[in-house]
Amino acid sequence: MAYLIFSLSLLLIYLGLALALHIQFGLLGVANFGVVGFWGVGMYAMGVFQVQLDLSFVDAFVIVAVLSAAVSWLMGWLVLRLDPQATLCATIAFAAIVALLIVTEKWMTMGVVGLGTIRYPIRIGDGTEYLYFAFLLALVVGMQVLVLRLHKSPTGRLLQAIRDNEELCASLGKDTFRIKMFWFVAASVAMCLLGALSAPLNQFLTPNMIVPSVTFAVWIALVLGGKEHSLGAMVGVFVTFGIFDILIETYAPVSPEFAVVVPNLKLFLYGLLLMAVLVFRPTGFLAPTTPPEQVWDSLRTTMKTGSGTALTIAQKGIKALDGAVNPKSPISKKDASNPAADKADKDGGAAS
Repeated sequence: MAYLIFSLSLLLIYLGLALALHIQFGLLGVANFGVVGFWGVGMYAMGVFQVQLDLSFVDAFVIVAVLSAAVSWLMGWLVLRLDPQATLCATIAFAAIVALLIVTEKWMTMGVVGLGTIRYPIRIGDGTEYLYFAFLLALVVGMQVLVLRLHKSPTGRLLQAIRDNEELCASLGKDTFRIKMFWFVAASVAMCLLGALSAPLNQFLTPNMIVPSVTFAVWIALVLGGKEHSLGAMVGVFVTFGIFDILIETYAPVSPEFAVVVPNLKLFLYGLLLMAVLVFRPTGFLAPTTPPEQVWDSLRTTMKTGSGTALTIAQKGIKALDGAVNPKSPISKKDASNPAADKADKDGGAAS
């Protein structure tokens, strides 16, 4: 029973990571392949503050939160101006640097020897693991509710609009870099704090926990479940981690000779399932919550009712720019020879 509680607690950690990645990639379109890097920063920071500096769990957690915000802001400042391919490479490099520092900085992390023992925030005897599982469950349920509400809010639709066409959103007066920075940092801090919360589960930290397979498992779960659906992360984690890592590895009657093959077989089935979904259902098991055309209709409505003439101003700016660059442009000619269009624009501005 204790191992089942440990496995379910780890499943909740993975679900939290997938929800944070859903905000970054599913809503914002930022391909963060350094999930294990942020997770490792939080996990090892918690270990160093507790074991090396002998801080309490609460004090260590607060310092980890501040450190996570600084690291996440620095990464966001570095990668959010890059194109998608460069962002992918930069985040992979970040995860590799974190793993390398954990091995080489032995004075702080104890290197390959490992770091332990990490304490729980509260100990109540045999019920400590159950209480900690209940805390993680409440935390992840809160994250899922936040994602559900975000999908139904104007902010969620704005994030999807930035993902689909950032230049057009910027032309409508939105500070897209600031919005992307805020949500990227928020989701990255969540990944770091989930790493800090997973440290007591493992008790003893070793560098082989900071491996790319953590990132791949979270990405595969999100893509399988549906990267743009509000429940896609949950479905994907239950299909992958729940079935393979809990049901099969824990309860399936596997002989000792065959047990060593199970981890490799799991990765093979992960890859096979991922290829099948990408070929036959590219959106994942669950289709996007909000179709793209509905996102843009909502954004246009918000701009018209909220900032009044923002859309009209953007349209006029595009027309003026086109006319300055190309005086013979069909758009410029149409505006010059069509007084009704000018009158409609004036009426629209006056009404707003």
